[in-house]
Amino acid sequence: MSSHVGNHAGRIAQLPLAKIDVRARRPSTAELEQRVRVDASGSAAGVSVVRVAPLLAVFGAEGNRTIIIGRTLVVVDAQNTISLEASVAAAWKEEDGTRGSFDVVDLSRDDKLSNASALISSIMPFRKPLAEASSEDVAAGIAKDLCEKSRESVADIRDIRYFLEHELARSSAGDASDVDHTTIVASLLQLNIICGRTADEARETEREGLWVYITDPEAYHSYRVLQEPKIISCAEAATATTRTWMRMHDAAMRQCGAMRSLLESESIAIRSLISSATSISSSKEADAQSRFNVLAAIASIGLGLPALVLALYGANALVPITTMPRLAAFAPVIVALLVAAGLAIHQGIRTKRGNIWIFSAAGIVVFLIVLLVAAGLLAPETNL
Repeated sequence: MSSHVGNHAGRIAQLPLAKIDVRARRPSTAELEQRVRVDASGSAAGVSVVRVAPLLAVFGAEGNRTIIIGRTLVVVDAQNTISLEASVAAAWKEEDGTRGSFDVVDLSRDDKLSNASALISSIMPFRKPLAEASSEDVAAGIAKDLCEKSRESVADIRDIRYFLEHELARSSAGDASDVDHTTIVASLLQLNIICGRTADEARETEREGLWVYITDPEAYHSYRVLQEPKIISCAEAATATTRTWMRMHDAAMRQCGAMRSLLESESIAIRSLISSATSISSSKEADAQSRFNVLAAIASIGLGLPALVLALYGANALVPITTMPRLAAFAPVIVALLVAAGLAIHQGIRTKRGNIWIFSAAGIVVFLIVLLVAAGLLAPETNL
């Protein structure tokens, strides 16, 4: 099995790739130490170099995207044969084609990891190693490229957050009846979990120094002194001449730090959005209560005043409407309905729902007028 591997200048190189293995279980430190004693394919012959890089990848079309997080174990043997063994800690997939709504994937099912193998193979922008490059150089270069690729994937997470932020703004509008505010908040919570878990992976990888101490403890301690000059250690601070691959290792570590920092910033932004969503919900509830109060006041005018007029005059004195005095007695009823309609139209214009309120108010007024007039004209004459 082989893979095309390109350098940053655009040249394509063919590096021997023993295998790409994807599983849900992380290797322990003891297993990593055992892995050094075999070659890339797992045979007992030879000694290998190992590195561990954080894994974050977003792949698939919008509405059908999958997010996987975890680690990638890079194994390079003495012949520069490579083995990539990814351990997926968690995965999420957009459910039912709904953009931005992710659901946790059950990693116990092997078919859920089948696409991950192809993904790992497709995100290998490895530089072409020099002819004299050692297995340490190759391992450091691959680890750096994987760290950089995972850091670049944070931009995909940011795009998802931007989309949910836009949807939250839409759901906050008064006429956004097609946007579910609660669903957006749930999606933001899930995205915050993704950012938090991925940041943990980057933080641990950075703290462990890509697990370089498995094969080169001296280089690990030298780099630790470079990171923290005040640390108590007998090792000299690492320089570009400490190891031929030290600059590449430093670049990988910086990619891990940048990845962690970006994800933490995303988590802060997402938590701010969730807090804003809570404020928006409270504001919308207050607006709804205010609109209900206005509707109740309009209803009390449109129904209460006519009822009061009928109670004062008595229905028998007003119906049937066969004379002008009786018709004039209905004037307060008509005025009350027109006032209620005017208030409804004003409220509709103020809340940018003028057409709905105008048609509704006009319909209700016409219906009540027809009802009252018809009842007044058709009511039988009553002699008291």
